[in-house]
Amino acid sequence: MQAILHIPKRRVIIVTWKGENKSTEVFSSLKNFCLSYTQYNYHSLTNHLSKTDKSYENETIKIERAPVFTKPKGVVAKPDFYKALFWDFDYDKINWQQSYRTVIERVLERGTQAERDELLRYYGKEKVISTLMNEIKYLPDYTINDVCSYFGLKKEDMVCYVRMQSRKEHWT
Repeated sequence: MQAILHIPKRRVIIVTWKGENKSTEVFSSLKNFCLSYTQYNYHSLTNHLSKTDKSYENETIKIERAPVFTKPKGVVAKPDFYKALFWDFDYDKINWQQSYRTVIERVLERGTQAERDELLRYYGKEKVISTLMNEIKYLPDYTINDVCSYFGLKKEDMVCYVRMQSRKEHWT
């Protein structure tokens, strides 16, 4: 059985003035428009717009309802990274939410500043920092230093640094 996502229908009021100035205004509701321009009757306009589902028009004005297209809360378009960063994955099939640890690790280790900015835009600073501190098990020293200076973190607070210190070195 297919789940149906109910997204409320949101609309705005677009008012186009005719004549010499030919300007356009956008209102969040018809009521707000009628409060701003008291010569227009809210009930008459609502009645006209709801019956015909078309615009209201006279010699000075055109009023129409237009849908507002929004994404469901929490949905962000997929990130825009250089595909070569993910050479070992099918880039178009990456589940960006599920693979966040790998993506964050890869971008911080090998990405440019623009890709790091995109990482922060997509996942948010809090998620990136939390993942760095608690979930990423390995980062090279240069990346740890970069991340600590960029985010103002202490090396000792990062799981990857603590794990590195607890392992015995082969080359002493």
